[in-house]
Amino acid sequence: MVTDLTQSEFALSKKKKALLVIDVQESLLNPCSFMHIDPKAVVSFIDSLNKNIEFFEANQLPIVYTVNEWRNPILNLLTGNVCKKGAKGTEVSKQVNIVTEKIYTKSKMSAFSNKQLCLFLKENSISELYLTGLFTEACVKSTALAAIKNNYHTIIIEDAVGSHNAKRKLAALRYCERKGASITNTEGITSHSQIIQPLSP
Repeated sequence: MVTDLTQSEFALSKKKKALLVIDVQESLLNPCSFMHIDPKAVVSFIDSLNKNIEFFEANQLPIVYTVNEWRNPILNLLTGNVCKKGAKGTEVSKQVNIVTEKIYTKSKMSAFSNKQLCLFLKENSISELYLTGLFTEACVKSTALAAIKNNYHTIIIEDAVGSHNAKRKLAALRYCERKGASITNTEGITSHSQIIQPLSP
């Protein structure tokens, strides 16, 4: 049950926030697909992701989703058509709470490759982006670096991003942190704390 936190420190921060849910697609959660999240992490990942979605929705803060729609035939061949445009399984997973129609497609790793998404962030004066989704070492990392380059305060919610394995995830998070991203977790968000803790060495 999400408490109404519209008067919380989180909601009253001067920076305008948005939650970005990156590529949590049916095919990427399917352990039988060519590319997929660590199966042991799916349940906790989805639980954390949905808690953040519920929190942002309760605080009337924007939530934006992206999905991969790859058009490159060579890339599709090498990845078993896991994210091929029009293929089965490319939609946002049914396990994910979808609370808005703001779902943007992309054919490159960074969410900033979609110009309509960039325009949405600009028109809504967003200055602080919270990143969740798949994969930490690929599209999440690429989006984080692009967000930092575009002068967004960039926060990755570490238990709401998924990876092929824990080692890759940790390496990607540490890399993003070195480049200027902040790392927090779901508890740090939903307890409306503004303190972003660095990763432990």
